[in-house]
Amino acid sequence: MIHDIDIIPANDKDILKIQNIIEKCETCEGTGYLKMARIYAKDNNQAKALEYIEKINSRQLITADKNLEDFFSLKCLMSGIYRSSGKYIKALDELNEFSADPRIKNYPYYNYFILLLRGTINISMENNAESLKCFKEAYKISKSCREQKNLDLIPGKKQKFQIEDSYKSTAYLAAGYLDMGKLDSARIYMKEALADTNHLDDVRNADIKYTTYHVAGSVYLVDKDYQKAQTYYLMAKKTEEKYLPRYDMKLAVYTALLELYEREGRKDSINYYLKKIVELQKNNKKKDINVNKSIDIGDRKQMQNLENSNKRLVYTLVTTLVLGAGLIYFTFFFYKKYKERSLDKKDTPLDDLTGKDQYNESFKEVVVLAKQNKPEFLTRFNQLFPEFSAKILSVNDTVQSSELRFCAYLYLNFSTKDIAEYTFISVRTVQTKKYKLRKKLNIPGDVDIYMWLNDLVK
Repeated sequence: MIHDIDIIPANDKDILKIQNIIEKCETCEGTGYLKMARIYAKDNNQAKALEYIEKINSRQLITADKNLEDFFSLKCLMSGIYRSSGKYIKALDELNEFSADPRIKNYPYYNYFILLLRGTINISMENNAESLKCFKEAYKISKSCREQKNLDLIPGKKQKFQIEDSYKSTAYLAAGYLDMGKLDSARIYMKEALADTNHLDDVRNADIKYTTYHVAGSVYLVDKDYQKAQTYYLMAKKTEEKYLPRYDMKLAVYTALLELYEREGRKDSINYYLKKIVELQKNNKKKDINVNKSIDIGDRKQMQNLENSNKRLVYTLVTTLVLGAGLIYFTFFFYKKYKERSLDKKDTPLDDLTGKDQYNESFKEVVVLAKQNKPEFLTRFNQLFPEFSAKILSVNDTVQSSELRFCAYLYLNFSTKDIAEYTFISVRTVQTKKYKLRKKLNIPGDVDIYMWLNDLVK
């Protein structure tokens, strides 16, 4: 029901009808708001149109995945509003976003209409050569639309509309050639466009007829056929007043008539249209301010949403990195502890003290010093076993005195529990010291550290 409402004759009653439909059908919100925005834009109420566009975008009611056709209409509408507000780059960006969808290659009409819009934007930017290029390509594609290629995917009424709308390119192409100073080509396509208007509907295709009449007037103005130029300009003015009360169309036809009457020297008509243009611009100035405010608010919201999205992304990344780092740390930490315990279980103090207790009283003295954790323990140990420290240092000369002292405890066959008790540290600390000592002395994991030290000093 919403799609069946034609834009050009639509009015406040149709907007109320759409609102009633939306109240009964929540899934119709996106399509309904889009239709209302298009009606307001047609009536030159761009600020109101932007309100409904913001409703659509803030809740993502229309996306390419949900409804490609509505997404196309939305992007074209936004592009048109930006163009009329002088924001040409943003207007092109909206079209580029839609063009990036790979599915549009299956729809000649979409490609055709985007080219037309790009052409009109380039006219506003005074890129006449690029504009003509767009119109030429659009004209070629319009032939495919009229042959109904790939239009079987589109329902009947929309298919008819798209076929009719394809005739718009002829008038635009004539205008493109005229802007480039190629009058002969402009005349050819202008005549073709005028012939096309004979089978186009006055209401549904009012914008095509307006454009065609305006271009015809401009061609005859260059040809200095002022009578015909006036005839077609006035036809464009009548069409605009009856069906298209848009500021840009009204200003364009008033400006064209002013130029015509200036060439003819008709002072009364010149004064009339000068006054009309001043009034029109004055009345529209407030609307322009409101539109620009709406665009700026929309831009700020978009930037805020982008900033919030970036903040969430950064937070997520940081959280992920922290959690990942924590996971790696704890995995390594527990693996290390597990490794320390596993290696400690492999280390068993020797029962046979042959070669050590032969020192009798001196050996017993060293053992007592070790158990009492006396500072002079290592000195007396080195006197008793003068080769011990030298051989340890020959394996790794970075071994510190505290580590040599620990090695001495191991060489005396003290267990992990004994060393912890005598040196007043925890069993886990002793296990860690053993693990670090193994790495420093490059003792394999499958070798008992007591046996390794005992073999080293033999």
